[in-house]
Amino acid sequence: MAYQLELCCPATPGEQDYDASLATNATRTFVGFEGQGAIEARAQRPDAFRVFVNGSPISLAGKADAEGWVRASIAHATVNGDNYLQVSALEANAGTIEVRIAYPTLRDDTAAWESNPSLALLDQVINAEVKAGFSCGQLVVAKDGAIIARRCYGATNSYLPDGTPLPAAERRPVTDETLFDMASNTKMYACNLALQKLASEGRLDLTARVRDYLPKFRDQPGAAIPGKDELTITELLQHQAGFPADPSYHNVDYDPQLHRVVAGSRANAALFTQSRDEALEKIIATPLEYAPGTATRYSDVDYMLLGFVVEAITGQRLDDYVREQIYEPLGLTHTTFEPLKHGFSKDDCAATELMGNTRDGAVGFEGVRRHTVQGECHDAKAFHVMGGVSGHAGLFSCASDVAVLMQVIVNRGGYGNVRLFDEDTLDRFIKPKDTDPTFGLGWRRKAHAGYTQIFSQVPDTASVGHTGWTGTFTLIDPVNHLAIAWLTSRRNTPVLDPATDPNDFVGCHFLAGRYAIVPTLVYQALHTSAEAADVLLADLVRAKRAELAGGGAFDTAPDRADLAALESVARERGVRA
Repeated sequence: MAYQLELCCPATPGEQDYDASLATNATRTFVGFEGQGAIEARAQRPDAFRVFVNGSPISLAGKADAEGWVRASIAHATVNGDNYLQVSALEANAGTIEVRIAYPTLRDDTAAWESNPSLALLDQVINAEVKAGFSCGQLVVAKDGAIIARRCYGATNSYLPDGTPLPAAERRPVTDETLFDMASNTKMYACNLALQKLASEGRLDLTARVRDYLPKFRDQPGAAIPGKDELTITELLQHQAGFPADPSYHNVDYDPQLHRVVAGSRANAALFTQSRDEALEKIIATPLEYAPGTATRYSDVDYMLLGFVVEAITGQRLDDYVREQIYEPLGLTHTTFEPLKHGFSKDDCAATELMGNTRDGAVGFEGVRRHTVQGECHDAKAFHVMGGVSGHAGLFSCASDVAVLMQVIVNRGGYGNVRLFDEDTLDRFIKPKDTDPTFGLGWRRKAHAGYTQIFSQVPDTASVGHTGWTGTFTLIDPVNHLAIAWLTSRRNTPVLDPATDPNDFVGCHFLAGRYAIVPTLVYQALHTSAEAADVLLADLVRAKRAELAGGGAFDTAPDRADLAALESVARERGVRA
């Protein structure tokens, strides 16, 4: 076990940051939240010391356990955010006292927020959109160390493969324990957490070259654009490694020059594989599209490589490492790769695409799935090439488990008695990239502009998180101690027009599938009134009408259905728009 704060007082020479001239050796700050927390202390003479939290005295008069530790509540003294601990000896020969404080854990405060008008509006909007054709979602919001919202919407599968809505009697409602395909959120809550832990332990050097961990990773003879020999871990994390966004290793007909499939061309023969054993070899052979460090282009390949780096350092497959070193210590029971191999059934998982990876029949390749994907990772590279376990995709989780993983970030490195990484490591990962502040090391950042269409305009600029193609969204606001997990399966809807755009799913045309409405209403819930919620609803209706009036990509049947859903909520609430 590890704690966020462990202090031995009086301090002795040789301890980190010891200063013999100052009494500050017996003071520390720690993360805490109002009305929560406990301290543990052990001393031969507890009465020879005084302990204070934020200036309030803490009694150590309780009964000690078998190892001599006394546990005392500090709930009466804690505040939200940084808390101040003082441990002082009352006399020169007091001996020593050991003090430790665990990281905060999430409590349930949903009952107090049940009638919040903005959260009620969010419920009404999403439920109306589900009736209008949106698939499903799962929401958890944590604020100041407490869960303030935990909501479920829709069914685990909403459509037959041909796009016909499933009869209501055949739909299984989403529950708190339903697993969602996290898609690219895997990058953060599997690969990045693993990398942060390894960096904190000194097992990963962020400035090292990739080939320092993967010796075969080098420039290929005659490479048009060299750079792999000196490519660093940091350049991978910052998505400036030079790789194409999606080489589609699984599809032999993918043309890397045209960035699309050309049926029968076998244009991707040199990079084609559907074997995890060959994946690293194919990545090494993948030509760079630009010199590393000269551009920022988001690429799944960066995280496929980073997953291999984790495996090279640990000697374990990525899924085994994160299960043993992260998820199990945190007590997470609904976070896993390959759920169908780990005790879950299809019905425990939210379905994704209706006809495998075919985009309603528009796409085909060797071994393509044509059944509704449920309990298998949707991402084709992760499934067909990486066997369901990759640094870029493949993780399944539920919003309540993800809330714990996000709270680790809010807590600056740990949860309960589990420390995953130190604060300095976290700072390195979430600080803004010099050339693009919407990127940290892997983490997406709100910054001042550039990612607000996802995170909305209201979170603090230091906020981090990620999205996943299947419809998953996470946002962590460390300044306001807020975390939002909005997991949807927006791809569990028909493709609007497979011939025109095979990636344009009906679910993406609803507000619930466009992410930003959720943080907008969550933040409003923190500073809200019923009148403000109604005025915002009128704004939403008018904005949707304006989108439809503008024509183009927003003038579609699901957009009109979404407008009708919003108008129905306005009528129900008596709002004129």
